[in-house]
Amino acid sequence: MTTTATTATTTTATTATTTTSTTTMSTITFIPSGIYALTIPTCATWNQTGITVAGNQNGTYGSDLSSIYSPVSIFVDNNYVLYVTDRDNNRIMKYYANATIGIVVAGNLTAGNSSTQLNSPKGIAVDQYGSVIVSDSSNYRIQQFVSGSMIGITLANHSQVVKYYPYNSIGVVLAPTNGTGSGANQLSAPYGNFIDGNGALYIADAGNHRVQMWPAGATTGITVAGITGSPGSNSSQLRNPYSIIVDNNGYIYVADGGNSRIMKWTTNYTAGGICVVGCTGVSGVAVNQLHTPRDLKFDASGNLYISDQANHRIQKFMIQLPTTNCTMSKYI
Repeated sequence: MTTTATTATTTTATTATTTTSTTTMSTITFIPSGIYALTIPTCATWNQTGITVAGNQNGTYGSDLSSIYSPVSIFVDNNYVLYVTDRDNNRIMKYYANATIGIVVAGNLTAGNSSTQLNSPKGIAVDQYGSVIVSDSSNYRIQQFVSGSMIGITLANHSQVVKYYPYNSIGVVLAPTNGTGSGANQLSAPYGNFIDGNGALYIADAGNHRVQMWPAGATTGITVAGITGSPGSNSSQLRNPYSIIVDNNGYIYVADGGNSRIMKWTTNYTAGGICVVGCTGVSGVAVNQLHTPRDLKFDASGNLYISDQANHRIQKFMIQLPTTNCTMSKYI
């Protein structure tokens, strides 16, 4: 188990998964529950009709067990169990496959800093033992809730991207500390991050409207999606990207929050991206729309889950594959 701390919101990794917070709170990276070596066929597309799997389809928020309020990060395990950071309800919700009612697994409706409370949780991941790990944003800490326990254990409380090896309290800084800016070695309002199988670190650099990639050991990042300092909605641009996933083909999937869409970049970074879902050009509550998507995850079949934050719901978009010359996606 490897842990990390950062200034971000959430992510997933090929061989590791990252939970994050915002502004001054951050990340944990560790081996998740057996998935996340994701190969998605290059021919895959996704049905444009979203299915609401948590929250209310009509975009209303609430605090009952069938509602959520400003969800941020999500996690889907091997068994299609969905976990949600229900930020403004200060709790973590768990949904079994096809369930419409969630189960509270951490926190409650009251914000606080005790071991049983959370305050604006934003990042989440679940390890191979079923422990839920949460970026407890407004408490500036990373909390671990062992499976079946509602009592949190504090793992980290830093404001950098720092990697922790098991049983070691000395961290290694992964991301640059060159201050806020738009340079290749700088970030501005970073959110989600992702570590691929080669150790490359990807960061959703929201304030610069780009995704930056640092190869393992590098001190300077490379822009792999978006245009630095140029927010927009054409195929080469992003507007406040919040979360990213990189598959085993090197394809980059981005929650383009300000444009209310999900984009995909191939390894030909300069060619621009392709809209995957939420491609109507406007935000909204319709089944083919999103409103400020904050996180994205794939399940073991390649179906796409979106934390549709401003609509207070989690949307699932089913993968579509041609009947010939296409191999089903799977985690290996």
